[in-house]
Amino acid sequence: MIPELLLFTAVLSVDSFSAAIALGFRHFSWRRALFFALSSGLSEGLATAIGFLLGRIARKLIMDVDHWVAFALLVAVGAHMCWAAYREQHDGEGQEQELRVHGPLRILFVSAITSIDSLGVGVSLGIVNKPIGLYSTAIGVGAFVSTYLGLFLARRLSGHLGSKVEMLAGLVLIALGFKMLSI
Repeated sequence: MIPELLLFTAVLSVDSFSAAIALGFRHFSWRRALFFALSSGLSEGLATAIGFLLGRIARKLIMDVDHWVAFALLVAVGAHMCWAAYREQHDGEGQEQELRVHGPLRILFVSAITSIDSLGVGVSLGIVNKPIGLYSTAIGVGAFVSTYLGLFLARRLSGHLGSKVEMLAGLVLIALGFKMLSI
């Protein structure tokens, strides 16, 4: 279970890391970095927990096909991440300029948007009855750490790295979806 937990945490932290890199190319204070990291961590953790609750409700309704639903959700989220990474590689400049603003509302908005994948994964975790406290906490902490690191590493990394890492993370989620078929 620990390797799977770490894999989910790493994969779901990629969006937060990518957003932090995009925002990190502008000047930021340590307080603003902490605010962004906290909002990312809380958004990811809460989205996972909310998704889990939705998955638990759905589990009772779809118990015979729950592994197929978990598979479909993870593959859909993974494919969406791959598509977003592909689009970013080809449309790059317009997206990057929009995310460079450091206002608190923008940071909260970016944190909420990057946690959408966690909501879908949380549904899958609820369907297969994983321990949500552990997963939600680990995913939230992973998002916090990756956001904080992403902000400070932004000046050293190229803008293309974020979309390539997001593509890899999407492929890992798709692989986890296939793993759900064996549960």
